[in-house]
Amino acid sequence: MDTFYLVVESLFNDEVIFPLFELLFLALFLYALAKEHGLFTRKTGVVASVKRGEKSWNYFYLAYGIASVVLLQVINSAKSLEGYKTIISLINLLMLSYLAFFNSWFRNKIVGFINTSKQKWER
Repeated sequence: MDTFYLVVESLFNDEVIFPLFELLFLALFLYALAKEHGLFTRKTGVVASVKRGEKSWNYFYLAYGIASVVLLQVINSAKSLEGYKTIISLINLLMLSYLAFFNSWFRNKIVGFINTSKQKWER
């Protein structure tokens, strides 16, 4: 039983989880960049353009606010990579800003998530 706890402790400490979290966020950012530039999509020749209304922009502000608090809290609470937290925070906030305000694919995901959650029936 002690071995189990030792394995769990070594897998879930900051030296493992924090870099994994950062890699996942970087992968999301790179995937969103690729989607924005037409990679991973079929070329149908159909192009759609949408001018976002105030309600959608409020969703983006909300998503950015919540995600930035979560990102910064994860970075500030991590004990690993001490001394690099400022640059990691700045880079993460820049990536999140791009995703929330400039990346069409990610913004569509935000609006889709909000709309789906609004249509959910409560029990």
